Amino acid sequence: MAGMSSFQRVQHWLTFTRQWHIVNARWQDPHMLGERLARYISGTHKPFYHPESDCGDHVIVYNCKEIAMRAFDWKRTEYRFDNKRPKGRANLPAWEIHQHDPCRVIWQSTYHALRWPFPDYRKRDMEHLHLFPDENVPGELLKNVSNQLEQVMRVPKPIDDYSKEERSQMPALFDLPETYAKDDGTKK
Repeated sequence: MAGMSSFQRVQHWLTFTRQWHIVNARWQDPHMLGERLARYISGTHKPFYHPESDCGDHVIVYNCKEIAMRAFDWKRTEYRFDNKRPKGRANLPAWEIHQHDPCRVIWQSTYHALRWPFPDYRKRDMEHLHLFPDENVPGELLKNVSNQLEQVMRVPKPIDDYSKEERSQMPALFDLPETYAKDDGTKK
């Protein structure tokens, strides 16, 4: 370690420590996000990964109730539950699970992404995942955070965030006729 600069020493130290990451799940696809989360909580992003070593990082996911699925995936994506009792099997659509528990869909997709190549360590790795339905994350977890993960999907900027000058410079998609009655927002 004598020939290392201080920056290299910190990089080397960060490689071997367990870090805490945070990610916003607003408007993110849960399956794509689950694959990225599985990579971090299992430790496969580290150069010294081995499945029998518990080298995964902790990941905090907030705004789980605002995830977005494509097209009709809310209806078509089904999750299987089996409590090993008679008539205990159930296939539930994603929208029903999301109504009951907003964090469960991301939990299921991350658990499913950990299936290969060593599914025996899934329960151990899932302990590193911390899910919250809204932006209220406890302070004792936030003080551990050292990195913010990039979202898997691009989030569009709302029209209200653009200034009047930027909106006036946007090209018009169509011209309204002169007789078009437009609501200017004032109440009469």
